[in-house]
Amino acid sequence: MRNSVLAIGIIFLVILVGCAQEVEIPPSVPEEIVEEATTIPEKSKPIEGEANNLTDIIPQQQDVTVNQPAMQETKVQEPKCSREFSPQFNAGPYYEGALFDAHFHMPQLIDFSEIEGPDADHDTNSIIDPVLGKDVSLDKILCNFDKEKVRGSIGFSIGIEPLLEETLKAAESVKTDSLGKIYLFLMPQVFSTESLESIETTNKGLFAGYGEIAFYFVAQKGQNPDDQKYLDIYEVAGKHNLVVMMHPDAKQENSVGNAATKNPNVKFLIHGPEMEDSIINLMSNHPNVYYSIDAILIRIPPSPGGLLYTSSNKEDFILTFTENFDILLNRAVKDWKEKIEQHPDRFMWGTDRAHKWTYDEEVSVLLEEFGRAFIARLDPAVQKKFAYENAENLFKN
Repeated sequence: MRNSVLAIGIIFLVILVGCAQEVEIPPSVPEEIVEEATTIPEKSKPIEGEANNLTDIIPQQQDVTVNQPAMQETKVQEPKCSREFSPQFNAGPYYEGALFDAHFHMPQLIDFSEIEGPDADHDTNSIIDPVLGKDVSLDKILCNFDKEKVRGSIGFSIGIEPLLEETLKAAESVKTDSLGKIYLFLMPQVFSTESLESIETTNKGLFAGYGEIAFYFVAQKGQNPDDQKYLDIYEVAGKHNLVVMMHPDAKQENSVGNAATKNPNVKFLIHGPEMEDSIINLMSNHPNVYYSIDAILIRIPPSPGGLLYTSSNKEDFILTFTENFDILLNRAVKDWKEKIEQHPDRFMWGTDRAHKWTYDEEVSVLLEEFGRAFIARLDPAVQKKFAYENAENLFKN
């Protein structure tokens, strides 16, 4: 009997070690497609970069049988990774609670090289954003979340009708492997409303919302949030209780407000510097409008763009961040504290990670420290709301 127990124990340890290995995602989009899709004339480039993509890896699930209840319990309860929060800038006090990343771009979901036909290049160019996070594994993302005490995230995905089966399969894998921690949003404007309706009917609960709809981006340039095409999308979202996330272009406040008025049962999550001066007015007039403060929380005066997107690479970001930490933090408090406390139930924290290097550990620790330093400067009654509660409440009826 003792030998049998010992054997079972050894097998259990081998399985645990095997589960701890990180799986790297191979590049899924040919370089020539990405280069073509990401080359945008200078005058067309947005102030703040964005991305709309997911992961193309489908990690294998560990089989769990009736003889392995401990494995299932471990997967649910144990974090993939951990680290002690060790601030580098002595900017205390720091908020020490949980976080929810309300704006996170997943690495790519599907291989666009599978698209064939005369419209292939057009289709691909219309949906691949200039910032493309690739070659980042789901395990690495979840590991970062555990280290940062991020208990949930809105993850923006991408898909198209010609590869719908592949899109849904990969999305299901991400949802399962993240244990529901990642709330997947599907970019809706490249689907017909009939397809969106069908996806929701046959895959109930797979997606938590639609977005990011980037009206500043070249593919949506000249379109407005209250165009009929988008009103049809919002109608599907309202029917299936989906959140709509958008990044409006400049001077689209009235259009956003009109969309919110016509769809009072839809929650509209906004972000971006273009609506920064208008968001309080929108919130005051529309109880279904929300806002995530993510990349633009960290920016060098007088630039309206977030440092994550005005930096040319990881080294540039780290250098500028470390040399200007106090300036960055003071500006964030000046720009946002009063607004958040005016509408404490509708602002939320996020990071807007999208470049490959923004997922790296060196960047992760800086984003976390800045977020915790900023949150600690809010009214204590507001801190948990901004950190995670408001984001979680988006998905409650």
